[in-house]
Amino acid sequence: MLVLNPMSELKIEERQSVSDFQKEFNALFPFLKIEFFKTAVGHAGGKSFKTTSLLAPNYPIGKNANTIKVDITTTVAQLKSMLLEKLGVICLIYRKSGSMWIETSLTEDWTLERQNHEAELMNNNSI
Repeated sequence: MLVLNPMSELKIEERQSVSDFQKEFNALFPFLKIEFFKTAVGHAGGKSFKTTSLLAPNYPIGKNANTIKVDITTTVAQLKSMLLEKLGVICLIYRKSGSMWIETSLTEDWTLERQNHEAELMNNNSI
């Protein structure tokens, strides 16, 4: 079983790219995956629209120079809220289940540590 250090934390700092953060996130939570999206709202042809697009790996996620601390006690909901509020990006967290990635939307109140642990158990039992 993977044991996470309670003092482990991730920081998003200026000039950090999406892929840099994803690598650090996966080092701490190897059974979780994080994806970042940007939402755009506009008007075209007299109609309103809203689109959500996946951010490129080289997108500078830390461009707003905000530092966000994420540790094992952070819940999925807290992480999503912090990233939206401080950086203006939407994130989704996925938990590994065999060869699939399952969105954690129904368990957003779980900590990242619990999400990772549940995924680890699922993957160890499927071997």
